Amino acid sequence: MSHLTLLRRRPVLVLWLAETLSVFGDRFFTLALTWTAWQRSGAVAMGLVVVVEYVPHILIGMFGRRLIARFSSFRALAGVEVAQIAVVGAMPWLWDGIGLAGVLTVLALIGTADAITNPSLSALVPDLVPAGQVRDLVRLMDLTKRLTWVLGPGSAAVLLVWLPAEHLFLADAATFVVSGAAFAWLSARFRHRAAAPEHAPPQDAPARARAVLRAHPRLACALSMESVGEFCATVATIGLPIWLTAHLHAGPAAYGLVLTAMGAGSLAGNVLSAWRPLASFPAGFCLIWVARGVLLAAYAACGQVWQVVAVTALAAVVTPVTTIGLSAEISRLPGPARLRLFAIEATGLHAAGMGGMLALPVLIEAAPAAAFTAAGAVTAVAGLAALAGSRLLARREADVAISGTARS
Repeated sequence: MSHLTLLRRRPVLVLWLAETLSVFGDRFFTLALTWTAWQRSGAVAMGLVVVVEYVPHILIGMFGRRLIARFSSFRALAGVEVAQIAVVGAMPWLWDGIGLAGVLTVLALIGTADAITNPSLSALVPDLVPAGQVRDLVRLMDLTKRLTWVLGPGSAAVLLVWLPAEHLFLADAATFVVSGAAFAWLSARFRHRAAAPEHAPPQDAPARARAVLRAHPRLACALSMESVGEFCATVATIGLPIWLTAHLHAGPAAYGLVLTAMGAGSLAGNVLSAWRPLASFPAGFCLIWVARGVLLAAYAACGQVWQVVAVTALAAVVTPVTTIGLSAEISRLPGPARLRLFAIEATGLHAAGMGGMLALPVLIEAAPAAAFTAAGAVTAVAGLAALAGSRLLARREADVAISGTARS
């Protein structure tokens, strides 16, 4: 189904417009925060900002399953969005009034709101369309994020020509107004569906992560693979600027070409993810991760800028295939399991990303070629292991089904 056909559904259109503005706002917020941290508190503050933003995702993912379940409705998410309007809009004045420590505390609160909103929204989105259209809707939402990744920094740069960086916080605050109104409208629109969960008496606590992963072992393999891949991908994030400048003696323009190739490739990958052979799960998912590992290792053999650009474009093309494939599989599950697995996925990604940023920079700076090779090899081997594990689990499930049929 085409994206335009999906957007003819009013709930999908409302959510898509709100999310598009929201993700643009997030890009504005990130740029404004980084710039303000650098100007007012220096490079150390920039690093602290990243860590403080990641920590709530990890802690809530590990220990906050009840909290996430409590906010798993459009009505609750509307309240979370509205609560962030004043906080985000007041960031420039908060920095002057309460200093870096106070701002980091506020950022932790914003990170907490994101840690609640992201898995809850991911779990609610599939209910907007029939089951057969869920993958197409996941592709549409993924395309929105990738477009804003490409256009967001440029749009912010244009605004910075006319506005101080602090005013980008106000632009982000305005997007929370829109998304809060959209969630409130969706809550009213689907009140007949949400009334039971929102007003029913308290039920058992959401299942623990281990129990959910045991119930869905192939998804557990895929989530583990994704976390390993995210950790290893940090090598490219940190290593590419080092490789371009120290090894290829290139300047900022070369890095700009790499980022452009990354953005264009990711948009093409969103289209490619609709191809049925690549949409198979878990085989296609695991094999694409193997390919991503090979491409990561290939950076070590790049001796010219155009080669780095080409490898980056190819890696960016295949990246959305894994992201969309896993999200579509989780989206097919019943609501409680879907919500829990999206929360587990977010926790794994943030833990892997932060772990990579803290553990790998020194190693990458010392030997970038070896780092590319090792990270690529680990990623490819993990992909093969996940494929073998998923096939073994499939055989066991088939054997259990056959034995159960024989007994009956």
